Amino acid sequence: MNSRNLFYVRDLQIKFSFKNSKIIRSLFFLEYYLFSLNIKVEEILVFKLKLKWLYDEIEKNNFNNKITSNLLSFKDKVLKKKALKIIETFSDLVYPIQIRNIEETFEKLNKEFNFIIHQEYLRFDSSYKFQMIQYLYNNKLYELEYLKKNVSDIERNIPDYFEKTFIKVFFKNCIQKNKKISKTNYLINLIFNILN
Repeated sequence: MNSRNLFYVRDLQIKFSFKNSKIIRSLFFLEYYLFSLNIKVEEILVFKLKLKWLYDEIEKNNFNNKITSNLLSFKDKVLKKKALKIIETFSDLVYPIQIRNIEETFEKLNKEFNFIIHQEYLRFDSSYKFQMIQYLYNNKLYELEYLKKNVSDIERNIPDYFEKTFIKVFFKNCIQKNKKISKTNYLINLIFNILN
């Protein structure tokens, strides 16, 4: 699995926080794959079929295709159960996106996600708010009025610099200016946030 198969923030976290853990890499790939499924563009049925296919492949220990070969760590019974729960939870998303629905979904998903992280690293928790913003960014869903009204609330209580920086840059670039976040812009803001 190469870096292009991961969201940039997650790639940096693996390099600096997780020392290239195979379990974490598989988990972040699963997140990247799920969050790249655009419920807005794809028909709901196609969205659900893709999730069902992925669920079945993991459940049957079929890790020999291009996508599931990146999820080999989920052969472990406990991790498999949690990965399948993540997929089930993610399938609860419906379009049009309702903020209550998306927050509830990501809070549930995040519990399973952090359980898998804790199998390797007890002192790290990913934020459900970061995951929610990451999903919205990947799918260009910036227009939610809730986001504009709750900027400071969303940024609060996120201990990880990588995640917190992304959220700040998201609000500055996407919500206010409706433009994409460049890696350079993100890195400059990350360095600034770490130093301050």
